[in-house]
Amino acid sequence: MKKENVAKILTVSMVGIMMTGGGVSVAAADGGAMDSHGYVTFEQNTDPATPINPTDPTEPVGPKDPADPTDPHEPGTAGPLSIDYVSNFHFGTQKASGKDQVYTASLDKVYKKTDGSEVQVPNFVQVTDNRGSNAGWHLTVKQNGQFKTSGSQELDGAQITLKNSHLNGTDMTDSSIQPTTASGDIVLDPSGAASDVMNAEVNKGMGTWLTSFGDDTTTGAKSVELFVPGKAKKEASDYSTTLTWTLTDTPA
Repeated sequence: MKKENVAKILTVSMVGIMMTGGGVSVAAADGGAMDSHGYVTFEQNTDPATPINPTDPTEPVGPKDPADPTDPHEPGTAGPLSIDYVSNFHFGTQKASGKDQVYTASLDKVYKKTDGSEVQVPNFVQVTDNRGSNAGWHLTVKQNGQFKTSGSQELDGAQITLKNSHLNGTDMTDSSIQPTTASGDIVLDPSGAASDVMNAEVNKGMGTWLTSFGDDTTTGAKSVELFVPGKAKKEASDYSTTLTWTLTDTPA
């Protein structure tokens, strides 16, 4: 073979290699698709909810001794819709007077769950809704008869008034889920008629909510009043009454 023919063959071969390496592409294979699954199961929550500080909802509190006979506190009702805590109203020891008088209840004394230290807070009632149904709820209070002594001597004309209802609870930044509190004073009727305290419409009131009477210790110290007429007979004795707080699963 002549030299010029060899050169021509080599040149053609090189061009072929370049065309093969740079001009042909291979399509990537499609990897396909696959589904996976996520699962969650809910069960009814009947755990008692812990009371919280009405001025600081991040702080769990409670009575020092719920069984103290001088200041007993019933345990919270069973969940998932529950009343968790209600303050007792202490109007103190007062001198009998022939004039109309208004006495104010002392602040509630509760104890921090973290260290057991005492803290004074406005009197309050707390509700928790863990049902998950978003069905709403309604809270009322009624007085079960007039103040009376152990000998049944009544304090005729006495009347409890709850003032400055203040809402606090789970999420105070989202008004769309918040229940409402009484818009004015709650005047209790010794005959037993119920008064509205809080109401959660459908799709509201999920989580833990409370109404305190006063938003801090200053207003709280003058927000639960007892009016006693001067003409009422006042024995030198202890007078007491009971209040019933009722939570229903139907909003007003």
